[in-house]
Amino acid sequence: MNSRDITVYLDERWCNALESTTGKMVEAFLQERMDALVQQLPPEVRLPIEADIRREEQLRADELDAKRRLAVFRVTKDGRSHCYRSDHRDDFLGLGIRLRQYLRSDAPDVSRLISKAASVPLEQFEQYTAEMVSGSPRVTGAFDIDLDSGLVSTLSPKDGWHCYRVKDVSTAVYFATKSQSQWWKRDEVFHDRLEGKELTDTCQPVFIRGEHQLPADALAFQDEVSEIGHLLNFYIPVRFDPDGVFGTHVAVAENDDYLNVYSNYDLKRGRPLDTLQVCLVRGDGSELDCQYRLSPEEQESLRSKMDSYCIERTGRTLEETKAQYLLEESGDTPQVEAQQIPSQQSGLMMQM
Repeated sequence: MNSRDITVYLDERWCNALESTTGKMVEAFLQERMDALVQQLPPEVRLPIEADIRREEQLRADELDAKRRLAVFRVTKDGRSHCYRSDHRDDFLGLGIRLRQYLRSDAPDVSRLISKAASVPLEQFEQYTAEMVSGSPRVTGAFDIDLDSGLVSTLSPKDGWHCYRVKDVSTAVYFATKSQSQWWKRDEVFHDRLEGKELTDTCQPVFIRGEHQLPADALAFQDEVSEIGHLLNFYIPVRFDPDGVFGTHVAVAENDDYLNVYSNYDLKRGRPLDTLQVCLVRGDGSELDCQYRLSPEEQESLRSKMDSYCIERTGRTLEETKAQYLLEESGDTPQVEAQQIPSQQSGLMMQM
């Protein structure tokens, strides 16, 4: 923003008199008067200038934000989870060092573990994980620390969460830091010691979220309705801003990434699942399965659209499809009743 420095010389006695009368410093008093003069400008002159200034300020804020480096954490202790953001670079080794210090402390304090991080809501934590898997360099690390179960996970932008036992991470830190003369090899030693220690059977989904809500008016389904186990699977074509909703970076010319989005209806419980399946397909052919949390309002909107689409494609309502499924699961479906319900050949595909 271009500014002009205006110097005003005023006798000190006048300054003292103004400050005594107004109770304000002369500089603040003059600034208020200048602001009042600006507000008296004709709207056709004032409003375009105000808009330009706001755009310039937002541009500078965005530039500073893009240069910032941060890490995010979710910590679970005593059955409660809290999310945090640390406004500096952090990696798995750095977290591991603090985790080992925390475990060896006589009076463990979670605030030491998260290293002066600020509390953030779960939605913002998921926005940062979406940013990280989209390849942004701003988020240097995302970590999930479950002190109740003794597990710690680190997020890889390429293939999602990697989970380890806290004691294995602590041991790897010990070997990585015991020789201070080779500090430049610490990261290599740390990861070598964790080789083969990953808990592949405890992988958790990657939840992602953008700054915008899922637009109900733009939601629709396409292709056949597939029955997968006890779920009805609906394909959702992306006819809305995917980056705004999911926090990804696919609606740009810089890459060839795209999303496949699916919603599922639980035939046992008679309601949509509370998450969407979001498959991030990258230009190099790699894929990452993610999930998007649905609000109760979004679930209800989907249920209504699912019911209409199910009638259109199969000739049955969701409730009728659910009843048919439960009858078949019970194993005592009468032949007459089965004939009264449209067969799967009417549009419902079965996938094994």
